[in-house]
Amino acid sequence: MKKIYIALILGIVFWPVKAQIRSDVKISTDTTAIRPGEQISLQVTAKTDTLSFADFPELTQLGQMEVVKSTPVDTLQAKPYRQLQKKYFITAWDSGQYVVPPINVKINNSVYATDSLKIQVQPVQVDTTKQGLYGFKAPVNIKGQAIDEISSPHTYLWWILTVLLLALSAYFFYLRRKRKIAAKKTLTPYEKAIKRLKDLQNEKLWLQNRVDEHYFNLTDTLKNYLEEELGLSAKEKISAELLQSLKTYRFENGAYFSPQLLTRLEETLKRADLAKFAKLSPNPADIDLDTATIQNVIADAHQVIEAIAAEKAAKLAEIERAKKRKKRVAMGIVTGVLLVLGLLGGLSYYYLHKLKMTKNLAENMSAAEWVYNEYGSDPALGLTTPHILHSLDISAQLDQLPDNLKKILEEISFYADENLIKKYAIVAGSMDFKQALPGQIDLSKPIMQAFLKQINARNVNMQQADLDNGKRYFGDFEIDLPVIGKNVKVEFDSRFYPTKQGLKLLMGFYLRGNKENQALIERVMQSAELVK
Repeated sequence: MKKIYIALILGIVFWPVKAQIRSDVKISTDTTAIRPGEQISLQVTAKTDTLSFADFPELTQLGQMEVVKSTPVDTLQAKPYRQLQKKYFITAWDSGQYVVPPINVKINNSVYATDSLKIQVQPVQVDTTKQGLYGFKAPVNIKGQAIDEISSPHTYLWWILTVLLLALSAYFFYLRRKRKIAAKKTLTPYEKAIKRLKDLQNEKLWLQNRVDEHYFNLTDTLKNYLEEELGLSAKEKISAELLQSLKTYRFENGAYFSPQLLTRLEETLKRADLAKFAKLSPNPADIDLDTATIQNVIADAHQVIEAIAAEKAAKLAEIERAKKRKKRVAMGIVTGVLLVLGLLGGLSYYYLHKLKMTKNLAENMSAAEWVYNEYGSDPALGLTTPHILHSLDISAQLDQLPDNLKKILEEISFYADENLIKKYAIVAGSMDFKQALPGQIDLSKPIMQAFLKQINARNVNMQQADLDNGKRYFGDFEIDLPVIGKNVKVEFDSRFYPTKQGLKLLMGFYLRGNKENQALIERVMQSAELVK
């Protein structure tokens, strides 16, 4: 059994850090020959991992063929993949041969195109021998001057004036509506939440025997605010999961939610669950208390966010004042430096574009704020990182596994953040098996060694230490990196957390001597926790 698990790890889980997500888009049809007016069903299928987002286009025309209707996207789960399907029903009204052009499907930030199809629209055969033939009818005289009146110059003039008046009226209403939309104030997430809470208090649904509806609206108001203001994925979480997320959520300035407030919120959410699903009818005092608790949670979060925004504004103002002082003194020097940087920037852009890294650099230069997210499941690995880690595609490695290893593996997923600008890398992984691991098997060290071998690390100096709930491996090595150079000295730190039926891992890499990235990796490591 031990050999099987080690072979599984060494054979499938490691690849270069810069692996990209691979997706597959296909098109199929029920037939390629129809008669005019008949419909053809086109089925577009996208195969992705469970964390990718696919966007199918809404079409009204495909080449010269008309799209009659389309179905919503259907999802078929097949861990660790999923298949997304969408059907388009098309037709043509004239006979001939038509070409259905490729359909573009956007997956994450990439666009994939299907193959084109040839469709034959066959003419309808009409037997004229069974149809009677008739001669031309004589013209019919119509009395009156209606046609002459319509074609008179005065009538044309009235038509032109009417069209002009309609156009002016439409333009006037367009400008008026545009001014109203511009004048209308857009409510912030906090303002929308407070307004909804006041509306709930005024509606007094509990007096109409609609207590469950009141609590549905109350909890939805809180979840909407947390998603829009804090970026938490709150809507799909149950009460216990939501409370756990709020307990571990850390604001930019290092503040947390008040434990006393979260205790009151826990009581409110329990009462809300009983009212929504068990038809509990709390007394009016408890209902008012629950509404006030939700309002206090929203107000406390808003107060912290306002303080962070004020602090940022003060720092920006000070930076702007410093820039103006320096600009008056060093304008000539700045001009020369800009010319040199422009030349170097142009050469760097060409070089990086040739290596197809421009897009990756642009993504790494944006989104500088730290975020919290959970990776894997049962339990999940909770991390606070500079960016959300993106999923790594291992479908090719999984397809090459022996059948006996596929039977053991339940689910495996890996995530990474490689920042070429900051010169660091973070890798997180989650492996689950269909049965519990024997107690004497420790996969952490073979995994770490196999990973270093996979990325061609040289002169490896690795040390290990025991943690309360796992293992730690740290040290340094040498490696060749694109753009950065050869024989680059890299330091690393890692954490391995065994679970009941699997393993969670976290690795961090940074250039030796870079104190900023060393502190960054240490912060990520300290934030790691197993979340059930």
